[in-house]
Amino acid sequence: MTKTALPTSLSFLALSIMAASPAFSADSLIQDTQLNTIMIEASYVAEPSSKAGSSVSQVDSDTLAATLTRNLDDLVRYEPGVEASRDSRSSISGINIRGLEGDRIKISIDGVPQADSYAPPASRGQIAYLGAGRNTLDTDSLESATIIKGGDIVEGSGGLGGVVKYQTKEPSRFLAPEVNDTSASLKMGYKSASDEFHQTITAANRTGKVESLLLYTHRDGHENKNHKGDAGEDRSFGATRGSVDPFNTGSDNLLAKVQAQLNDHNRVGMVGEYFHSNTKATLYSESTATEQRGLEDQSIRRRVGLFHENTQANTLYDRLMWQWDYQNTKTTNKTHISTNNRLVDRFYDEDIISVKADLMKQINAHHIRYGVNYDVKSLENLNKNRVSGTTTVSRFAPLADADIFGLYLEDHWSVTDKLTLIPAIRYDNYQYTTKGDEYIDSWGDNKNEAITAQLAADFAINDTYTLFGKAGSGFRAPNLNELYYYFENSVGGNGYRIKPNPNLKPEESLFVEAGVRAENRLGAAELVAFYNDYRRFIEQVSLGSSAAYRRGEFTNSNIDQVVIKGVEFKGSLHLSKSFEALREGWTLNGAIAYAEGDNLEDNEPLDSISPMSAVLGLGYDAPSEQWGGKLNLTWAASKKAEDITNSKQWLATSDYQLVDLTAYYKPSENLQFNVGLFNLTDEKYSNWNDVRNIAVNNTNLDRYTRAGRNFGIDATLSF
Repeated sequence: MTKTALPTSLSFLALSIMAASPAFSADSLIQDTQLNTIMIEASYVAEPSSKAGSSVSQVDSDTLAATLTRNLDDLVRYEPGVEASRDSRSSISGINIRGLEGDRIKISIDGVPQADSYAPPASRGQIAYLGAGRNTLDTDSLESATIIKGGDIVEGSGGLGGVVKYQTKEPSRFLAPEVNDTSASLKMGYKSASDEFHQTITAANRTGKVESLLLYTHRDGHENKNHKGDAGEDRSFGATRGSVDPFNTGSDNLLAKVQAQLNDHNRVGMVGEYFHSNTKATLYSESTATEQRGLEDQSIRRRVGLFHENTQANTLYDRLMWQWDYQNTKTTNKTHISTNNRLVDRFYDEDIISVKADLMKQINAHHIRYGVNYDVKSLENLNKNRVSGTTTVSRFAPLADADIFGLYLEDHWSVTDKLTLIPAIRYDNYQYTTKGDEYIDSWGDNKNEAITAQLAADFAINDTYTLFGKAGSGFRAPNLNELYYYFENSVGGNGYRIKPNPNLKPEESLFVEAGVRAENRLGAAELVAFYNDYRRFIEQVSLGSSAAYRRGEFTNSNIDQVVIKGVEFKGSLHLSKSFEALREGWTLNGAIAYAEGDNLEDNEPLDSISPMSAVLGLGYDAPSEQWGGKLNLTWAASKKAEDITNSKQWLATSDYQLVDLTAYYKPSENLQFNVGLFNLTDEKYSNWNDVRNIAVNNTNLDRYTRAGRNFGIDATLSF
């Protein structure tokens, strides 16, 4: 593979912020002032105390509002090394961290694990008939999103490539401290890139020791435009179509919370969530003059939960937090085909009952965390195929139940004033139990267990610089799709078959990362390098062809080995404190990420690796706190053919540069406007993750470009 060299200008920027700038000179440190959080990129903050030895980023609700975040793609826009990934039905399905995505990234909302993805392969390179992603949330309901890059064993199976932890809003953030209070707000907005309008109504109350919150968001929009614009009146057919397909989209999200402080040591509460999204589209790009196609999709997630927090110190713990949650996630995809009045109606449904407890105990220099989780899942998919009025029913996988149990122990040990060690160990046990019926065989059960461990460390060289690192092992249990997916097509003597493999082993990893942080009152920076070695990586492999299956037989298999390595830098500088000539409120933020990955078994690059990217943000916040803004510059390198597997080298993308400008204005305490102008230079570009799974090589790649110059605006009125 040809390696991408770090551009000289970006190298100079990283080194100058870390070393040459007076912000990181030990002589310039003012001892009595310390930053509590580390600002990164254009708007993110890190969590240095909770994840020592790790690279962690966090975005809060104020930043989500300031950047006019509508979805996961917007949420990670200014986080190099992290991207939203898309499924084959053109929706955002999950997050890609350092080249891993899908179920290799652990995603949770309020500590509840989100449903697995389920996306059987598409036929003939066209849109898949079923694509269940992991995007069943609304960003207006979020208090924060924490991204842990790399392995983290405390989170258990699924945290192979990283962890994304969403935390929903709490009543207290809208209320005055301690006293009885009531608050309400109305937020309305528009985003031109998808022609989307949205409204959010929030009400919160505290009466005595009881707090409550009710939040509702409605969205109504269309397709995400490409550089050509929206679909308009374009009625051209086929893979060479340059316009996006016309979509109508909508969603509703409801969040309700009630919490009570029973006494000084006990707090209880309950939560309810309901998310419903729907999409209708005419698939001109997959239609012909004689056959028209369309889709009608919906995703629904329901959750109810209870929690109890106890802070009455005793022999076992100083703090105990336990919760019980029930969650149902269902994706239904309908594909309409005019030929023979065909309707393909498929769904994937996942139920989970999740119980977890986390405990903390301080014993001298040891801050000990330990906990247990137990999840029971029920998994089902069903396929209905109606042709000329006749309906057939089948399944891709048998009905399945999953039992998942885990224990962890972590010690945050202050060895000296300068050295902190964080050893951790975890035990996991999982079992899939399947049941056959008239539609499919059971294919057998699958079970396994794993013990993983890691050691992290922080060493303070002085009051400014800290060395940190982490090494350990991780694992991921195979999912239902990987274990049991079965499909056979023998039509026309050109058949193929995809066979289940219930004997798959869990994926395993060995990871190490190390870096240096610099922090004082003038700013903060972090430089980290990482190396991940993955074994038993689950990939689809060919079993060869035969007279019955001329196009071949395929199955999922554990392969050895995949390696991903790279380097990242992020930093912020309070310009007003570094240069006396500047008025108060100026900040400079920057980040850059580079990674490379190889499938050593096939001796080919790993296509899920994103090209090197960088972000530079210049921000200003007026001392009056009434107005401010940020100018964000994004650069992404080209994805060169030599860094792509042979069969996909025709998809190579060019480098691009983006300019975004966001601003806010508060004419009064009760009213705030947020505006954003994105891709100001009207750059024509494609994101590698948007095109890398295209299978038909006569596809017009212009259709997969991102939106040109676009804007967004929000207005929030509080009562």
